[in-house]
Amino acid sequence: MVRRLAILEGVLMKAHSNAQKLIRWLRQNQPATVAQIAANGVMNSRDASDAVQYGVRHGVFDRIKRPGASANERVQYRLTGQSLPALKSAPVPSFDGLLQAWGIARTPPRLRAPTSRKLQMTD
Repeated sequence: MVRRLAILEGVLMKAHSNAQKLIRWLRQNQPATVAQIAANGVMNSRDASDAVQYGVRHGVFDRIKRPGASANERVQYRLTGQSLPALKSAPVPSFDGLLQAWGIARTPPRLRAPTSRKLQMTD
């Protein structure tokens, strides 16, 4: 679970970083398609697609659909003027709430245990 959260956080951080990079590039080159972004060496097409989708979800990029254009030229993207929200750090997963709900102490109680001693007599 913790590993999955770390992977997800890494993917989001990369998409956020790539979206920032794309914002800087689009200021001079908008509107542009994912294919144009990749062809200009800004980032590869997968990263560009992820960055664009991330930006669209956050209202930073706007889609311009062009009917009749070829598949890789059909959708262009431009800036909306909104800024990208700050990236929030994910909370560290904790089981404290579950332990408390289940009535399990965070630190184990100290139980008295009977002790036995062995006494040996030597000459």
